[in-house]
Amino acid sequence: MNILKIYFVVMCDTKLLLKSMKIALVVGTILNIVNQGDYIFKMEYEHINYLKLIFTYCVPFIVSTYTAISLKMTFLIGEPVAMDTTLKCKGCNKKIHLLKNEVIPICDTCLEKTKWRMG
Repeated sequence: MNILKIYFVVMCDTKLLLKSMKIALVVGTILNIVNQGDYIFKMEYEHINYLKLIFTYCVPFIVSTYTAISLKMTFLIGEPVAMDTTLKCKGCNKKIHLLKNEVIPICDTCLEKTKWRMG
């Protein structure tokens, strides 16, 4: 499966998107108050830069969504895997298939040097 498709499937998780929206709302509001607070509080809407206003909410949403996806795609030994996946050892190219919430094992060949990636 193409890595972009996997990222998209993980991104479509409702809980992940809601959490990202909450973060974007809080961070965007704070940044808008810092950057354009005078115009907002004085209700001088003709002076507000609406492109800045929109991007101030979009950027934290994109960053928090990407960070959450990256954390779900990180495969640490001894941790449960976040989704059904096939992992490939970077050292010896051994493949294993894990179901959601299975614990990620150490590679029999590489031992303590094990690093898994999607494969």
